Amino acid sequence: MQTQNCQAIFENGVLRPLDPLQLNEGESVTLMIKSSSRSQTKQFPETGLIAQLTANPIKIEDFQPLTREEANERW
Repeated sequence: MQTQNCQAIFENGVLRPLDPLQLNEGESVTLMIKSSSRSQTKQFPETGLIAQLTANPIKIEDFQPLTREEANERW
């Protein structure tokens, strides 16, 4: 079995090689993936809508939010 290495990028659900590969049509391959993704933690902006609503929730008369247990029962 011939071994080939190349860099690839995963975009829109497709793994796209960045280097040319020498493969024949119908050839069986084994794919080994070593991920080196950027450690980028997604966060809501500190001044965004979620932050504003968290700091100043909308008050609705006669509204009682569900407890955690009640919400889990409905799940």
